[in-house]
Amino acid sequence: MHIKSITKYHILYLFILLLACSKPGELLNGENLVVLEGATLIDGTDNKPLPNSVVVIDGEKISRVGNKGDFNYPDNAEIIDLEGKYLLPGFVDMHVHPRVGVGQETLMMLMAFGITTIRIPGVGFQAPDNFGLELKSKVASGSIIGPRIFTGAKIIEGPTKSFPDDIEVKSVEEMRKEVQRQAAMGVDLVKLYWNTPPSFIAVAVEEAKKYDIQVVGHIRNSSWTEAARLGINSLVHSGHNGPIWELMPVEEQDSLRNLSFPQYYDHFIQEVNLDLPVFDRVVEALIENEVTVDPTLVIMQTLTHGDDLGILRQLEPEKAPESILTTWESGWEKANPAAVRSSYTSLKKMFPFSLEMVNRFYIMGVRLAVGTDVGMPWITPGVSYHRELELLVESGIPNNEVLKMATRNGAIGLNQESNFGTIAPNLSADLIVLGKDPLKDIKNSRSIELIIKEGKRYSPKGLMNSITK
Repeated sequence: MHIKSITKYHILYLFILLLACSKPGELLNGENLVVLEGATLIDGTDNKPLPNSVVVIDGEKISRVGNKGDFNYPDNAEIIDLEGKYLLPGFVDMHVHPRVGVGQETLMMLMAFGITTIRIPGVGFQAPDNFGLELKSKVASGSIIGPRIFTGAKIIEGPTKSFPDDIEVKSVEEMRKEVQRQAAMGVDLVKLYWNTPPSFIAVAVEEAKKYDIQVVGHIRNSSWTEAARLGINSLVHSGHNGPIWELMPVEEQDSLRNLSFPQYYDHFIQEVNLDLPVFDRVVEALIENEVTVDPTLVIMQTLTHGDDLGILRQLEPEKAPESILTTWESGWEKANPAAVRSSYTSLKKMFPFSLEMVNRFYIMGVRLAVGTDVGMPWITPGVSYHRELELLVESGIPNNEVLKMATRNGAIGLNQESNFGTIAPNLSADLIVLGKDPLKDIKNSRSIELIIKEGKRYSPKGLMNSITK
């Protein structure tokens, strides 16, 4: 009896001693760990927001994600108190066209507004063929500050082209050779434009797959249904010159080709019905073929409200440095004369339709991402991104779903979901800290207090102050 009592006593004593001397949580190892502690985590997935979260950064990557108390840090870890803040993945802008001479300013503005990754679908505005690749190289080397870049070269179109800067291909063989040429340059994608027919798209997709690059389309002469079934990866501008072409009655389509910009939309808005089976077929093709769509509602709004300074000023052009403003030529009127003529104000009725179509895409399950068409007049880098988020919410999409579009869906659309886009161990430490809750008001997405890209920290104010005014 005496021996048994002593044994039990010692076991109980040792257990109490261990509890008193140990700290709770997993013991972490690593040099110079950075611990983000106390924020409400909105991780870019379907998970509910996690209050009192902990995100541990080790170098360029996220090491651990959990609750306060889950981990025991080494003495040299840097702990950043984020109580009362909100922590999200870095934003992804899927539609950026930096202009020559203001590439660095554009990239820094995008970073200042929380955008840590961008896609340059194709270079334009008199930019050289390798402009996007040069910017990508400079960011990767650290010689300039900016988001991670996925880029194409010049836009491909044929058998006739719409803009002088495009690459015109007259045959499927010329298309094949052009895709090969751009792939050899090291691009991440090729972009096909307006007049490209289905046979050309098929060859572009076939060739691009050989080099593991993507195909992006801003098309009209091929339907979105055809392009999706042919294997295109992404389609842009769902609000204009996109799926709306095939939504017109077949007997009307040929006559539309000869109509001017306003006549086209005037006619369209009277004829199209989203309740007809043709819209279901578009959606079915997009979903079955896993096509990512970036609607670019913000550019559609500027095109349809070019005579409404109340709308245009929401894009805060005063935040752009003079160097960027000058690339908008002498003003909106010169850059987009069609949008400001009083006879074109009927275009405004197209915008509610665009919102409705995007909402239906979301409800029916199309993968939507966020893009803004930076480079166009009034599309102020960074500002326009947050305006796009607001418009997506205005279309009827819940805040949490819009935030997933801005983060996870962008990464999926780039085939990079295993590298970034959500907050999880082993992913790139691309994070933004907000002072206000974006789930309560999407405008709070702009309350950015800290940007982290690949583990490096930047302040919005510091980035903006570094841009030459």
